[in-house]
Amino acid sequence: MNEIKTTIIGQLQQLQMLMYRNTTSNYRSGTRMHDSHRGQGRVLAMLKIKPEISQRELTYLIGMRKQSIAELLAKLEKSCYITREPLEEDKRAMMIKLTESGMAAADEADENALESVKPFDCLNEEELAKFSEYLNRIITQYEEQFPNEDFAGRRKRQEDFMSLRGRRHRRMPGERFRGRP
Repeated sequence: MNEIKTTIIGQLQQLQMLMYRNTTSNYRSGTRMHDSHRGQGRVLAMLKIKPEISQRELTYLIGMRKQSIAELLAKLEKSCYITREPLEEDKRAMMIKLTESGMAAADEADENALESVKPFDCLNEEELAKFSEYLNRIITQYEEQFPNEDFAGRRKRQEDFMSLRGRRHRRMPGERFRGRP
């Protein structure tokens, strides 16, 4: 049994490397695709759902550290994808607003996200549902290694937010919204 587990770990690492290579090849080829599941692309995806949001709410929903969000926002602002303005009631707090070019970048990320799921075309609906179920079980097992983290609460907050704003994409049966910090 240990040999198959070792093989699976190797396969998952190879899959992770291929997914990473797919994402980074778009940067090297000159098309600045943003991955809607990571970094700036993740922030753009959230802002596409809610084009105006406080930095504090964005930090809370995405589940990243304040410093990490601030760094991503600085890069997005420099690229003219967002603007940041102090809130009227509290000048220390910032309101993040998606610009037209930010919306275009978020739309492009959505289009490119469709390309990123093509490798799953080799599986039928039943296989995809089973694969998703297996991944959820493995994720749950990993999450148990971090008892001080509220993964379930974070997923619930993200799902509540998504349902209030309307879903852009449909999930597979059994799939959880997985925003990774």
